[in-house]
Amino acid sequence: MSQPYRRWTFPLLLALVSASFAADHAVAADDDIFYVATITDDEQSVPTESPGSGIAEFRLERATLKLSWKITYKGLTSKPISIGLYGPENVGANAGRVVDLGINGLSSPIQGSAILSDGVLSYLVTGRTYVNLHTVRYKDGELRGQVRRIRPPKPAPHSS
Repeated sequence: MSQPYRRWTFPLLLALVSASFAADHAVAADDDIFYVATITDDEQSVPTESPGSGIAEFRLERATLKLSWKITYKGLTSKPISIGLYGPENVGANAGRVVDLGINGLSSPIQGSAILSDGVLSYLVTGRTYVNLHTVRYKDGELRGQVRRIRPPKPAPHSS
């Protein structure tokens, strides 16, 4: 997929993600923080040729530092072997895994949660984390995406 196409679809994708995540997490607190990462082969530090793509959605509960996630993917070249949140890093660089996102299995959608340490929290809020999905064919990572903060999803309208 070409880069201009991805730039054009990113705002639409964010709107869809916000709506999807809001539906899954209808009881989100007013001060929860939401993040998203579009995972593709374009951001891998070691080039891959993958037709795969995915989206990682995150919600951070400020009061408890609980990070919840839902990651969907499709089109991988081989079986997934791990997925993680990595940091601290600057865009394009590599870092160590700070959260194992595949603790509940690797089938799409991947869901789970973890309590963040202060260090990992600082990486997340300063934009220094990324998601990397590793497969049998691409052990260093097949799909990768920088985690970015997004606007909170709008609450669903209440019916009278």
